[in-house]
Amino acid sequence: QRVINGEMLPEPLLDVNVATSQERCMCGVAVSKDIPGHTYVYLYYTEAESADAEDVTEGKDPIGNRLYRYELVNDKLTNPKLLLDLPSTPGPRHNGGAIVLGPDDNLYIPIGDVDGTYQGEESETLTQNFPGGVEPDGRSGILRMTQDGLPVPNGGILGNEDPLNLYYAYGIRNSFGIDFDPLTGKLWDTENGPDSYDEMNIVHPGFNSGWNQIMGPISHSSIEQENLEEE
Repeated sequence: QRVINGEMLPEPLLDVNVATSQERCMCGVAVSKDIPGHTYVYLYYTEAESADAEDVTEGKDPIGNRLYRYELVNDKLTNPKLLLDLPSTPGPRHNGGAIVLGPDDNLYIPIGDVDGTYQGEESETLTQNFPGGVEPDGRSGILRMTQDGLPVPNGGILGNEDPLNLYYAYGIRNSFGIDFDPLTGKLWDTENGPDSYDEMNIVHPGFNSGWNQIMGPISHSSIEQENLEEE
């Protein structure tokens, strides 16, 4: 929906198929007017196959956690372009994020482990800090790309192959808050703990947030975490 001067427009700008089980959602919205004469709206959400909450009502897996770019024309969002297609399973938790446009005009997209650390070794990736884990697949990171959906030129921090060339940070459990300090230009994120040990971090390029070895205070190791869960 769009609100102008305190009044909601009678018709929505767009209606998309959003999976809503647990933490699947319309997770992030960003708007760009960097190109004269164009207003682009970026939507990051867990996409269902055909109808809202289909994954709940029919027991189907969603299509993916996806980032689309739309153009705002005459109070409608048109010309969709799929920029990023990330895993949405095993889920349904830890889908990430509030996308943001940085001062460098690039997009920053946080995504958690999509509940992978609770679902078996096949979902445990190197970017979740599992020694011997499977290759990164876009989860557990803050990803960075141009507004056209391309890797930032000469910006591969963890590597030059896809998807490593998109990672700005990794070891992310589940982030629903991200923004740049308007004075310093530094990136901050918040991360949700299970029921405690939420974090607020300054995110430098290549930052490892530590999940799943560490969350909250650095002394809170994975061994201590397992003991807490057993209790």
